[in-house]
Amino acid sequence: MTSLTRITMALACVAGCSSGGEQAQGSDEAAATTAAGGACEILTAADVSAVTGVSVSRIDRNPAIGAGGTCANFAGEDGQVYLGVNRLAGDAEFSASVNAVPVDLYPEKVSVPNLGEEAVLFKAPGGLRYLIARQGASGVVLFPLGAGLAMSDQQLTGLAERALASAR
Repeated sequence: MTSLTRITMALACVAGCSSGGEQAQGSDEAAATTAAGGACEILTAADVSAVTGVSVSRIDRNPAIGAGGTCANFAGEDGQVYLGVNRLAGDAEFSASVNAVPVDLYPEKVSVPNLGEEAVLFKAPGGLRYLIARQGASGVVLFPLGAGLAMSDQQLTGLAERALASAR
């Protein structure tokens, strides 16, 4: 199994196996539903572009291509997945999401000060990152992929700040 295949499979598992995945999606969808089609709008393509300077568009969830975000997925102009977003509802989902991250895939775990009440950034060689943050009863998981791996930790944190502010 190639390392890219292993990473894609692990991301799909983390996105779908933690309580921020499919199991909790039903309750999150009700909270995230908007008049504009029922989409989870805690982070928009305009937000991602403003923070990163990269033109992106929202794409449908499709874990087979890496678009495993249960709330939103974004692709660059090349059509390749750029960022996945999961929405969390509370402390328990935050903890479950943190505990679901495979240590062998993300060997570096760093607390992120001044981002919500709790935030953890998991890092791996090659720029692979997985950011989990919580503010009150709302939380977010962000995982850049493809060209999104080039975004800085500061940009990823900026996206999390916007998502947490929108999720309240």
